[in-house]
Amino acid sequence: MASNTGKGTALALLASAQWGATGIWVALLRDLPTGTTLVFRFLTATLLLTVLLAALRGFRRPNRAALEGGVLLAAYYVLATVGFYLSDVVTVSLLVATSPFFVMLLRLLRREGLHGREVLGGLLAFAGVAMVLLLGGPASAESHLVGDLCGLGAALVMALYSRAGDRLRGQGWNVVWIACALGLLVSVPFADPMASVPDGGQWALFLGLAAFSTLAPGYLYPLACQHISATSATVVRLSTPFFTALFALLVLGSALGVQHLLGAPLVLVGVYLTLPRR
Repeated sequence: MASNTGKGTALALLASAQWGATGIWVALLRDLPTGTTLVFRFLTATLLLTVLLAALRGFRRPNRAALEGGVLLAAYYVLATVGFYLSDVVTVSLLVATSPFFVMLLRLLRREGLHGREVLGGLLAFAGVAMVLLLGGPASAESHLVGDLCGLGAALVMALYSRAGDRLRGQGWNVVWIACALGLLVSVPFADPMASVPDGGQWALFLGLAAFSTLAPGYLYPLACQHISATSATVVRLSTPFFTALFALLVLGSALGVQHLLGAPLVLVGVYLTLPRR
């Protein structure tokens, strides 16, 4: 049991680190228009996953839940990518991590019972998000505000996606493939036809974004949930903003702002308290 717990935690941490790097890849691709980045991110991921599933003969007939999950996951990818493009990556990563807070709100709208601990956590998370947004200083220009709202939108969509639960069992790769293919179709009309084709360095970044921060964590995180509970894996996922901050410091030279130092503890503690207990 202890070995399973250790293995599951390690896999969840690895997936969290890979998701934490997403904003860094996108920040390095900001020389390209947003629509172009979306198109080539989804194109690269779709091609890689198609080749992988063909080699492993892993194609399965998608069910209705897989189609619905694919739509939600595509929306999550689009919103998160745009958020990283328009705002600073640490803030957006922190906002995306509030998805359990939105799960709690959805439960409240459905008139499901909430514990006092969850209500307290929701208030703390809300206070932390407000602090991050309001203390952003000059960075909170219109474009940054749109990026922050996209980050919150991505958290909401991920909360809806998480409600699918066991209905997506055995459909993981189908969901990811549908999400990437649908994201590609949706993004193409917004791509700048006059934009230059990515150069060799940018193609390498797209390959890293697709393989390292899109497909790999999509495989590792469900695998982690086979060794530890989904609640435990979600707690481990709260480390994603820390990995983002670390990568931003090492790769982009971006230090944490006052709003992060003050708001992040409230957000993460609050989100932790909103997580369901069994």
